[in-house]
Amino acid sequence: MNLFSIDLTPSELNCIRQSLDLMTVQGTDAKFLANLQIKLEKEIMEISSILQQEQITKEEALKQLIASEEKKSSKK
Repeated sequence: MNLFSIDLTPSELNCIRQSLDLMTVQGTDAKFLANLQIKLEKEIMEISSILQQEQITKEEALKQLIASEEKKSSKK
């Protein structure tokens, strides 16, 4: 099996995933398309989780910076 990588935004992945719901398929293609939908869903969920974790990390860093600045200000 050949695997290739392309760069897509989460919005692009969602568009592709949604378009799979609109396709008319024959019985022989149904399993292939179902597997493709599952694969895309997993990738979208993983990307969402990564982005959410990055946001949490940024928020925690910002809170620490604010707390550090407040301590500096209160010492003056």
